[in-house]
Amino acid sequence: MLTARLSVTYEDNWTSSLVSHDVSGQFLASTFRDRRYVGLLALEIAGADYDGVIECIRDHESTMSVEVIERYGISGVDRVSATIVLRSDHFEYTPLQVLRQEGFMPLGGFGELRDGAEIFDLLLMNREDLARAVELLERFGPTRIESVSSGFQRRITPSVTEWNALFDTITPKRRQILNEALEAGYFDIPRGTTLQEIADDLDIAKTTASQHLRKAERSIMRFLIKYINISAVEED
Repeated sequence: MLTARLSVTYEDNWTSSLVSHDVSGQFLASTFRDRRYVGLLALEIAGADYDGVIECIRDHESTMSVEVIERYGISGVDRVSATIVLRSDHFEYTPLQVLRQEGFMPLGGFGELRDGAEIFDLLLMNREDLARAVELLERFGPTRIESVSSGFQRRITPSVTEWNALFDTITPKRRQILNEALEAGYFDIPRGTTLQEIADDLDIAKTTASQHLRKAERSIMRFLIKYINISAVEED
């Protein structure tokens, strides 16, 4: 048994047109019926590229509509996260649809988008299956084998519920102090600022800043260390 990551540049599709933009994404859900495609896509885009990326998708000849249902800036970096619903017409099956029709088993959802290419993780029985998957994807454009590994290893990642539980522990004040500390270089080596300077900037007492920061750090570390330990056990 093999797991393989394959990328394909889907020629004449809007995805390949994004190669010149600083954008990556994940296909969260999709359906295909009577040549009509509906997909839910999460994008992370450089702030300066946001309008160009949305326009590129919207202006493609196959696109019927693009609805941005969620958009927010990412603190500390000039990037935008957006979730879109895409409706389009297709006169052929998409790469994902072809893989599924031919009996292949994509892992982890509906694929990713990076550097103008669609990326799929596949569970394969043997090298012959790998060659067949590459052959199928090459119908759509240049295809690369990004990685191949023997056996199967499930990726242990936090659920949405677990993430939300963590977010609930980070109060607005703790989030404000975390952002201030990160942007001011408090976590850098050597430190770019002191706790007293952070407190002064936020007009709060040093002890208050310390308490909020430590509680936020504790919540985050308690959450992350579990998955760090699981990852270490799997590698061993």
